[in-house]
Amino acid sequence: MNAIKSLKNGIVSLLQSENNRRTLKDTALLAVATIVFHFLYWHSDMNNWLFGPFTQQVFEFFRLLAYRLAAFFAGFVIKEPYDAVPGYFFFYHTLPSGVKIYDGYMEVVSDCSGVKQLLQYLLVMVLCRGAWKGKSAWFIGGSVVLLLVNGLRVALLAWICSADWDMFQPVHDWIARPVMYIIIFALWYIWIYRLDKKKNR
Repeated sequence: MNAIKSLKNGIVSLLQSENNRRTLKDTALLAVATIVFHFLYWHSDMNNWLFGPFTQQVFEFFRLLAYRLAAFFAGFVIKEPYDAVPGYFFFYHTLPSGVKIYDGYMEVVSDCSGVKQLLQYLLVMVLCRGAWKGKSAWFIGGSVVLLLVNGLRVALLAWICSADWDMFQPVHDWIARPVMYIIIFALWYIWIYRLDKKKNR
């Protein structure tokens, strides 16, 4: 009973602070937005709701943008020989005769486009407190960051493919995918606990 009473008193004490209540509310909104967004994205026709007849064109535009950014970054990270053609990285070695032997390839698919992350970030910013003008500017700047990080992520995955194909899936699933969520969280945190707080002082 004493433990329950102590816990209750601790929660009441925690909620008495306006800053603590706002922190809990902001964190709860972020968690709910993330869960609801993923449910709708994977279990509904959300993309067609948003983009209608232009869904394929939107994803193709961002897929090729991700490829072009990745192709730029790839020049700095991939040391093995490769050919980059729109949407693909082909890896090869050259025989003494000069003939190319292709060892494998990586395709930049629609899931690599970054559209999903941009939509999630948009929902997060819509639910954040703050002035719409400031939130809009932060969304635009954050979107640029997300697209650049996505291009770098694809380039690093292409490097993994060229160096050790067996490592591609683990790196993709456990490093490359979560890093986008870390960036979204960081952008949310900076807005809520740095930029918006400064404006409200």
